[in-house]
Parts: sequence; structure tokens; C-alpha cells
Amino acid sequence: MTAGFSIICGEFMKPRVLVFLGGVSREHDISMMTGAAIIASLPAAGYEPVPCVIGRDGSMSFPDAGDLAASAPSMSFAEAIGRIASIAPDCIFIGLHGTVGEDGRIQSLCDLMGLPYVGSDSIGSAVGIDKWVTKAVYQASGVPTPAGLMLQGRELDDRSALDAALDITGIPVVLKATREGSSFGVTIVRERERFDDGLRQVRGTSDMLVFEAYKKGREFSVPVLEDPLTGVPRTLPIIEIVVHKADFFDYGSKYDPAAADEVCPARVEEGAAQRMRQAALLAHRALMLSGYSRTDFILDPDGAIWALETNTLPGMTDKSLFPKAAAAAGISYPNLLSALVGGAIRRHKQRCDKPVS
Repeated sequence: MTAGFSIICGEFMKPRVLVFLGGVSREHDISMMTGAAIIASLPAAGYEPVPCVIGRDGSMSFPDAGDLAASAPSMSFAEAIGRIASIAPDCIFIGLHGTVGEDGRIQSLCDLMGLPYVGSDSIGSAVGIDKWVTKAVYQASGVPTPAGLMLQGRELDDRSALDAALDITGIPVVLKATREGSSFGVTIVRERERFDDGLRQVRGTSDMLVFEAYKKGREFSVPVLEDPLTGVPRTLPIIEIVVHKADFFDYGSKYDPAAADEVCPARVEEGAAQRMRQAALLAHRALMLSGYSRTDFILDPDGAIWALETNTLPGMTDKSLFPKAAAAAGISYPNLLSALVGGAIRRHKQRCDKPVS
């Protein structure tokens, strides 16, 4: 079945979109919110939603789309794969965040099952979730990004290695776990005497850390959306994030309406806006992403822009930045879902139609 409507017994049947939500990462709760928003709006986009909830323990269940909280039988991974195969969805919408969601593993599963899916493929997803690899791609492709380096394992106990890292980044320094999302595993160390405390805090989440030079300035986010018919990416209106309670746009700020203002379209000088748009498109291409992405920037007092990271599966809750930017561009939430699903089906068909050499 392809995108559009099939006729069975003289009646129209909506194409089915299976939505993965939940997951085993620390972002399980946010993923449930993202998935619920997608499921609620897919009918208005012309699709029949089929929820697949992944529990924190990795089990899977298939609740009714109209009542995600209702009890549904829990299945093992193998059982769930059989169930998905029998459903034969027209497309998969990955409403997951963090590891085993954004890192390419679910995408690889979809590839093995021959199913189209929204978002980047397994390679782009694996590259995009790793903050150090992302920074290396930024540097290689000319996307401006703060100086940084990665230390791991025993290097994080080596005082000379730590001192050498701080010689490169300076203080303040941003410490980041390499493969976390929603600003988990991130801290800013502003005084040298507090560095050890900050290091211990972030090492609680990962033993691979990015040390990044801190850039003070205004925070912006630039969404990129591909045309569902041509695949050509374009930027949506830029969002400025004005944080009130925290040092940066951390997990609490993202989901507390009182903690930050999200101004869209952002009020920013056109030259800086154009540089951010160009850098977001360059990041999207260089990281080999598909469908959509969102790149976060700092605009410093001298007018320089600095790319911090790129999100390969942007949040899709009613408070999320990507739907807000789409709305500012005149794209309703159902139309946004339709564009993402339609683009995913087109990409899958193109891959399947390519001759084998």
C-alpha cells in the first residue's frame, strides 16, 4: 500500500501509520507525550494511527489509539515484531527520544522489515545522536561550532589530560555526555574550583564526555523541513529561547512554561538569521539527515553564530519547538504530519526502486 487511500469493498480505508512511543531511555515520559500528540492528530492528516508503546523494560504493547492509558497485553520483542509484520503499516512514525530511538537502532529494525519511517536513516541517526561525532562533522563541513574535545574512560581520571582539555576550552566550560538528549547529562562549570564537582555530576550519566568552550549569548533554534515531494530541505521560522530560571535551556526549562519564553518568529537581525539558516541546512546535509531536524545555536555579542547540536527527531508535543515553528510558517499540525509521512514513503519507494548494481 502506498500513501493515499485504498479502496476495499467500495469503501475508503486510511493508510495505517504505526507510532512508536515510550522507549527505554530517560526521555520515556516525553516520548509518551510526543507519541500521544502524533496519534491524536494522524486521523486529521488522513491516516489511521496504530500505537506501539515500548516500556521502560523494552517490552511492547499495542493499546487502542483512543485510550493509550488502557491496559494492553505486554509482548516480548519477538512477539511484537510478528504483530507489526501482521499489521503491515504503510509507514512508521518514530515518536521516540534518546537511546534506542534516535540512535539508529529502531531505524535499522524498520529497514530490516522493509518499512518506511519518518526521519533519518540508521547512519544519520547514529551520527546525529553523538555530540562528539556531530561536532567533528560540523568542523569538517564548515558549520561554526565552539572549540571542544572528547575524553573518555581513564582520561577522565588523568589530571594532566583534564588540564590540557581546559587549556583548549577555557573556563567556563560546558561538559556534555556524548549520547543523551533533552539536555540530560549537561552542566556548565563557571569556576575552576567547581570543575571536579561538575565532572562528577556528568560522569554519573556517561563515561564519554565532550568538553566544549562556553559561548555566552542569545539562544536560537532553527528547524529544517524537507519537501515531501522533492526532498529539498528548507528552514522554518527561527525560534529564540529566552531562559528565565536556569543557566541554559535544560530539561526543566523545556517542559516548564514559566521557565522560558519561546519567541517565534525570532526577532533577530537578518544577517545573523541568514547565517543561522544556512548553517542549519548545511548541518542537515552534512549529518546525512532526512525528513526534518532542528539545530540549536548561540548568537554571541559580536554577532558570531555557534552551532551546539542537531536534533534528528525533534519533539512533537504541543509545547515543542518544531510544531511551533511550522505553525508560524502556516503549516498546521496535521499537515506537518502528512508532510513527514508522505516524505518518508517517497524516500522508501526511491530506495526500493533503485536498481541493484
